[in-house]
Amino acid sequence: MTTRPIRAVENYTKPFLVMAYVNLLSFMVFTWALYGYLPALAIGYPVHLFIQHLARRKGSVI
Repeated sequence: MTTRPIRAVENYTKPFLVMAYVNLLSFMVFTWALYGYLPALAIGYPVHLFIQHLARRKGSVI
């Protein structure tokens, strides 16, 4: 086994967050198309509150 120095890795946080947004958006559009607007709202509002809770806990502002 070769011994190489340990280097810092690339930060993939932003690409992950973009893809998480795309997945969430496609899920919400699918829910809206399949069941209608009210179920999509019923799912989206708690998700929104949870994201706000995480942001407040971290100390960032949305």
